[in-house]
Amino acid sequence: MDNLLKRIGLTLLLLEPSPMNPSKLTQVDRVDTLIITVGTRQVGWLCQDGIVRCFGADSDRGHPPHINELYRELQIERKYHEENKPAYFWSVRHLGQRYWDYCTEWLGGDFTAVRLLLDDPIIAESVPKGLKHIILWATNQPESTPWNYRRADTLWLAELMKGKIEQTWPGVQVDVVAPIVAANKRELIRQELEGFIFPLAVEALPSREDPPVFLVENKGAVPAIAESLEICAAALVRQVQVLNANPIEPQTLYVEGANGKRSAQTASQYELFAVSEYFWPVERQQIITIWEKGDFRTCQILLQAHQLRHRVLYQLAGYLANVTNWEIEPFLNNRNFETGWLRSRNLEDLAGGARVQQWRNQLLETRQDAVQATLETFFLIELQLTQNNYTTAFMQLAQTLERLLYLRHQQENWIELGLISIPDYWDMNRRPYDPTIKELIEAWQRRDNLSRNNPYVKLLNEIRLSRNDIVHQAKPITRNDLERLWEQQNLLSENLQETQQIVLLWREVIQKIASPHWQIPETSLLKSLSDWGIQTLKEESAHVL
Repeated sequence: MDNLLKRIGLTLLLLEPSPMNPSKLTQVDRVDTLIITVGTRQVGWLCQDGIVRCFGADSDRGHPPHINELYRELQIERKYHEENKPAYFWSVRHLGQRYWDYCTEWLGGDFTAVRLLLDDPIIAESVPKGLKHIILWATNQPESTPWNYRRADTLWLAELMKGKIEQTWPGVQVDVVAPIVAANKRELIRQELEGFIFPLAVEALPSREDPPVFLVENKGAVPAIAESLEICAAALVRQVQVLNANPIEPQTLYVEGANGKRSAQTASQYELFAVSEYFWPVERQQIITIWEKGDFRTCQILLQAHQLRHRVLYQLAGYLANVTNWEIEPFLNNRNFETGWLRSRNLEDLAGGARVQQWRNQLLETRQDAVQATLETFFLIELQLTQNNYTTAFMQLAQTLERLLYLRHQQENWIELGLISIPDYWDMNRRPYDPTIKELIEAWQRRDNLSRNNPYVKLLNEIRLSRNDIVHQAKPITRNDLERLWEQQNLLSENLQETQQIVLLWREVIQKIASPHWQIPETSLLKSLSDWGIQTLKEESAHVL
């Protein structure tokens, strides 16, 4: 994959390995589908002399003459394709078919002697994790291809693998895909892969939140197939979790048996690497920018491909995305958040036990306190300011101020205190009286013994009138309008250059109307969660290749 990305001209950032985010992912909790590109050295056969012989070892590059020996095992003389020169001896394609016939016709469908030299540990560990479907992608080149290349086709090796897998793991569905296409036709191969794998991924999409997990093993593939599969895998990372399974071949590929013959060794280990890791360094910067703007739904979409690295942040982005729709009360009462996300070991490992416990405590306090729950909306207001949505932010501020005044009116019973009068026409039997924002401001003024000329009393009335202008006249609010509201009451000492200056000014208004008995946290729960998320993303180290 690294070579492929270099060839297509993509500059990558490489992550430094760290204990929190290892560069190699050693395990996954679930596997749905495994795609294997079948190469010539994928399969072996346990011969009668106890030697495992590889179908791709043909005395070349230091390999033993296993193909000759496998022909002798079946008492078949190895010949050559008559339409070619004698140099083009029978090879993997012909030999694989002969052994397939031997298994099905002479052994009654017994594939016990077949050995999966590369893929045995991958399948053995994936089946208990839910693996139900294996796709074996083999070569089957057209008759126009010279036998020098066509004789190495792996379609019959794939059939041997299928027989072995189905016999060993009966519950696994195995499909052999061997399109008739030349092994060097990259565009045709890519089209064949896309036409098969993309619909497969769509079918695998579950109704639950967790995306399907695909493993791709392309160690033995010819370059055109390996590269095409990698491109397809990269295109799928938004829909499914795609991991590259890389078998680790033994340092000694062949060991000498008692008869002096060299026996092929089976891989016992493999590495898993998320395909999305190749794109993480670039997307990480994009996610940080989008997170700071408060577009958590887009963040969640981008993080979906990186759940093996940052599942905790993926889930948090989903919760925050719902909150931005003012779904604060459902969030505070979300049992999945409280008993799932806040109780996960991964979160505690990332954030630390003390911070997580603080969030748990703050969640319980906020859920039980209507004032603190209302103050959580200030996080949403700040997000709107960050995006320069001043009209929306101002409307939300006015709404929050009215809500806080209303809560104080309820808690202190301003009607009983005579601070609010119920109109004669109001029928209390139908519903309790809800005072207007104007009545709440006037009642607060009297309750706190403030004069009409108090700058904050005047400011609240200007906020009320400006809100009415927005509703009645569709009049927007700009940053300059915000400055004028505070300047008119001599509450602004400097121009509002930064969003945080506006936030502090608005928090002062909330402090002024608050009851002396209210506990106003310095940082809301939502703000704390969001800040931690962005901090976690920023703390990951990266450098340019």
